[in-house]
Amino acid sequence: MTLPDRIERTQLLPVPRERVWDAITKPEHLVHWLGMVSDMDFRVGGEIHFTWENERSPYPGMIEVIEPPHRFAFRWSSYAIGHPNLGLAPTASTLVEFTLEELAEGTRLTLVESGFASLPQAIPAGEAYQENQQGWQALLSELQAFLQSQVEAV
Repeated sequence: MTLPDRIERTQLLPVPRERVWDAITKPEHLVHWLGMVSDMDFRVGGEIHFTWENERSPYPGMIEVIEPPHRFAFRWSSYAIGHPNLGLAPTASTLVEFTLEELAEGTRLTLVESGFASLPQAIPAGEAYQENQQGWQALLSELQAFLQSQVEAV
């Protein structure tokens, strides 16, 4: 069986692109839908530290692309939760890319996480793929709810 290399999700968000950009790049917004970002050096090559519920240690990420307000990408340990010592080597991590396209009805967000097929054998790549595929579906729903709550608060 061939392992898929990428997860791709597209979602229409009924808010301006700048609002979505802020939601995917600012720690104070990320905490509402992605998990806690305990630290972020917002520059290409800068580190991000993610923390999820029930986890003691933050998991590392590294920013790969910042092209405001349409593209943001970072690398993270794809199988980090429960396996904090895997590190951020490109062969032990996946690339998460957000692309934003402004439309009349809002913003089209395209999320791509790639690199599963090149994960080392020590990482059960099929399991990482399945977990992340389900995870992104839930997280993008949380992103939409967060953005909607901001609209209602205005």
